[in-house]
Amino acid sequence: MRDAAAATLRRLPRISFSVPPKFRRRAIALLLLALALVALYRFWFRDSSFVRVQHVSVTGLTTKDAPRIRMALTSAARDMSTMDVSQAELNRVVSSFPVVKEVVAQSSFPHTLKIHVIEETPAAVLDVGGQRLLLAPDGSVLRDVTTGHPLALIKSRAPVPQDMLTDRIAMSALHAAAAVPADLAGRVTTVTHGKKGILVHLRDGPLLIFGSDSRPLAKWKSAAAVLADPSSRGATYIDVRLPGRPIAGGLSSETLIPLSSTGADSSAGDSATGVAQNPQPSGGP
Repeated sequence: MRDAAAATLRRLPRISFSVPPKFRRRAIALLLLALALVALYRFWFRDSSFVRVQHVSVTGLTTKDAPRIRMALTSAARDMSTMDVSQAELNRVVSSFPVVKEVVAQSSFPHTLKIHVIEETPAAVLDVGGQRLLLAPDGSVLRDVTTGHPLALIKSRAPVPQDMLTDRIAMSALHAAAAVPADLAGRVTTVTHGKKGILVHLRDGPLLIFGSDSRPLAKWKSAAAVLADPSSRGATYIDVRLPGRPIAGGLSSETLIPLSSTGADSSAGDSATGVAQNPQPSGGP
């Protein structure tokens, strides 16, 4: 069997895979040309005066520090080319400005660079040492920034922070305040701490008992669903420490009232079928 197969292969015409010298020389020449062009671009053209940034525009700034931020970005940009924009360098020059959340750069051949600055949005107001400071969601202190809507007030007995909030209790309250849905943001007045942990006070609404600052999005979603349900009207507090099983307290009924949806985080494994109602909060919030 093997001998027959070998004999058959020997009878097949041999195919020459050798490349003619003429084509081989052309291939080598093209390869060398490609390498030369890559080297020319990499080590000279992309940083040459032909593509040097000459026109810089900076948009998105509203803070009082806008002139300083714009100057820093413009100065850094003029040391770049439109073929080699350093995002790391742009981030570095604005790192000392907490109000800057993100910098987005877009180059336009041959000499234009457009920079858009995304500012941090204040999440809460910190009342500390007789001062009121705006806080970003990460705890950064935002100075010379204005906001167009009311923010939750958080009180602290710690020293006045310079750049970053360090008070752990105030930081946990900030985590709850920063996660508030847009349709409820204007109703949050203060975020405090009590025996049951974080307490969110609403304007014209019940007290929200958050407990810890874990899963704030799920807790807000659950609270929003309960507030929207007609059966919760008249509640004096809503306990969302377990987002999948919110409790509305202060109502006359002691029955379990089914809801269409409590907005609980189903991925957490909690089953939300209704709002348990208690006539009085145990121990008080």
